Amino acid sequence: MNDLHWLLDNDAESGYHARMILLRDEGYTVPEIRKITNRHDNNIRKWIHRFNEDGIGGILSRKHVRNAHKITDDIERRIV
Repeated sequence: MNDLHWLLDNDAESGYHARMILLRDEGYTVPEIRKITNRHDNNIRKWIHRFNEDGIGGILSRKHVRNAHKITDDIERRIV
């Protein structure tokens, strides 16, 4: 799961989502993550659930998903 660290420096919003997922992976509970990130429990659960359902793409905000068609195959290969 540590593959998510690249997002912490590249996209602030997705970085927040990745941080919550990484903290959960490290064994923190949702209330503990709330205290660390100052995010609402439901928000934390939403991003963890999206990651579990959709993988790395699940932590991108919906606005990033809408613009995903602009990413070429070459850019996607470089990201992966």
